[in-house]
Amino acid sequence: MPTLRLLPELEEALRQVPGIRAASVVTGPDAVPTEIHIVAGRAKGAKQVVRDVQSVAMAGYDIDIDHRIVSVVQFDDDLDQAGGTDQAPMVIRLPDTPATDAGHVDLAPRPLIASITVRTAGTEADASVVVKTGDASYDGRSIGPSTMSHRHTLIARATLDAVSELLGLPAEVEFVLVSTMGARRMAACVIQVAVPGIGELVLTGSALVRSDEADAVARAVLDALNRRLAG
Repeated sequence: MPTLRLLPELEEALRQVPGIRAASVVTGPDAVPTEIHIVAGRAKGAKQVVRDVQSVAMAGYDIDIDHRIVSVVQFDDDLDQAGGTDQAPMVIRLPDTPATDAGHVDLAPRPLIASITVRTAGTEADASVVVKTGDASYDGRSIGPSTMSHRHTLIARATLDAVSELLGLPAEVEFVLVSTMGARRMAACVIQVAVPGIGELVLTGSALVRSDEADAVARAVLDALNRRLAG
């Protein structure tokens, strides 16, 4: 799918903000921003740059920007001057991400599946999923019919419930499937995320079945959400 940039006037407005050197606004076919990439100096912190982006979009174009879609690359101020190989290395700082040593970014670890438990009692099943990120654990749960056809959905919902605090946005499982592709078994899912001011964001994820379909379903949910969770 080609990259769409249907808001050139917003890009130009962002380039006029003090400290911003370049701006690229990626949109969907409806001209709603899905990604905003900013190159800026280091006179302001990355969070302030993101707030400037949100203010310009809202005040000038009535567009409410979710900070999660904005990425900021910051250069040392002396890189504006012409120079050769003696230029300082680029430093990348992401919003809400603390920087460590120069040239490095301390990214939060991606969530991983710690355990999956499914208990059945008559016609009802109770799926529990534990997700770990670093030293923190998050529990999720979903209850529903105990039929095999519904069990994958329960596991996907429990996984989504476990990461709901990390995601910070309303979301639901639209579709889950485990099928054979060639010689491989694969789990796939579709997740709907409600983004304030933007609308419905549809995310897809997939994971190969290693030894257990339940584990693959849970990993497919994380695969769909990992970019949002890392943002």
